[in-house]
Amino acid sequence: MKAAKDAVTALESDQATTTEQLNAAKTALNAAQQAVDKAQADVTQAKKDIATAQGQISGIQDGITDLTSRITTAETGIEQNSQAIALRATKTEVNTAIQGAKDYTDAQLKVEAGKITQSVNSVSTKVDKLTSQKQETYYYQSTSNTTQTGGSWSTTKPSEASGKYIWMKIKFTFVDGTTSETSPICMTGATGAPGSPGATGKGVKSTAITYQSGTSGTTAPTGSWNATVPAVSQGQYLWTRTILTYTDNTTSTSYSVSYIPKNGTNGTNGTSVTVSSTSVTYQKSSSGTTAPTGTWVNSPPATNAGEYLWTKTVVNYSDGKSTTAYSVSRNGTNGTNGTSVTVKSTAVTYQAGASGTTVPTGTWLTTIPTVPVGQFLWTKTVVTYSDNKSTTSYSVSRQGTDGVDAFMIVYDSPSGLEFSDTVKSIAITAKVFKGGKELTDAQVNAFGAIKWYQVGVDAAIATGKTLTLTAPKEVYATLEN
Repeated sequence: MKAAKDAVTALESDQATTTEQLNAAKTALNAAQQAVDKAQADVTQAKKDIATAQGQISGIQDGITDLTSRITTAETGIEQNSQAIALRATKTEVNTAIQGAKDYTDAQLKVEAGKITQSVNSVSTKVDKLTSQKQETYYYQSTSNTTQTGGSWSTTKPSEASGKYIWMKIKFTFVDGTTSETSPICMTGATGAPGSPGATGKGVKSTAITYQSGTSGTTAPTGSWNATVPAVSQGQYLWTRTILTYTDNTTSTSYSVSYIPKNGTNGTNGTSVTVSSTSVTYQKSSSGTTAPTGTWVNSPPATNAGEYLWTKTVVNYSDGKSTTAYSVSRNGTNGTNGTSVTVKSTAVTYQAGASGTTVPTGTWLTTIPTVPVGQFLWTKTVVTYSDNKSTTSYSVSRQGTDGVDAFMIVYDSPSGLEFSDTVKSIAITAKVFKGGKELTDAQVNAFGAIKWYQVGVDAAIATGKTLTLTAPKEVYATLEN
């Protein structure tokens, strides 16, 4: 009884050992399957990256698929042996089956593991060879557009030449020393047919310029044309005729005409106008667009947050007329960046000068000086703000000579002549006076044009009655004919 019991216990122990060995075999097979799966993933990635390796990767994939099939067959055989072992009754049969299964499993695992390692290494090697390569472009200058003739391959592209054709190919060099080349292609087309000859050109053979006076500025005169410029009476026209004779003996005739004006009538004696006084007053308001109607004071009043400080500048002239200009600034509320800027002071000074376009460099006076006839009175207005910055503007008038009406330009701006937090641009209008009377636009245009200059700059910066400034500049306007 004890011997039989021990035999049964040993048989059970052998069965347990067999089960463990079978489980270990399955674990080894799972590890082998994972290696195969990784090899498949590597092959798939290689196929995506290297289009030229499609054929080789496909062959490798087939080999791995066959390897997977053989491993599956081995696993099935192991399962069958396990079932056969379970059906055997004697210890000898069990031992024999166990040993046979173990030997078969070890042999299969060793063989298949070697095959897996060899296959994976083969895939890795081929992928490395395909991904590590050098690409070179070669050129061939040929005398034919169908074959490579009369030249040699070079990595330097040749210059295009008449009657020559440029061929190109690409050479791939792999890590293992093998190479692959694309088929040569012709990059340049055949030479086009010659174009038709152009028309024969012609040059100027001779030029004849003659002159004649006439009474019309639109109809050419019919008299005799002279080689020298004739005397032309006032009110008549000087005609110039140009005849060009070409090398083919054809000719072309062109005319130009100029008018000899008559003397104008003498103008009436004008009145010289000068600045007699200037006053600057202030007033606060709740509006930044409508001038206040209250009392103007000589000193800037205190303003509350959100209120506006208005500055009124009145310039009185010697003919009893005056001009009024306004500027406005706001005492900002709830400011987060910067401070509200107000007018701190205004200084008006005067100086006589010999030029009406260049600011004089002498001493500026607080009272109006005596200006000699023919010279200019310059007025400089310096406005200093609460942030200690300032703007400077000039106005100029000329002390006219007797018998000639004097011109004067006065500046006006609805928004004032000063920049502030709310005033980002200033439109300045130039008003032209002659003999104490403001000229109409038509009268100004008949005389000439209003041109604007920046102090220190010779060339005009604008032409026209109105100038818009987006940044502080020292500017002035002149009337030029």
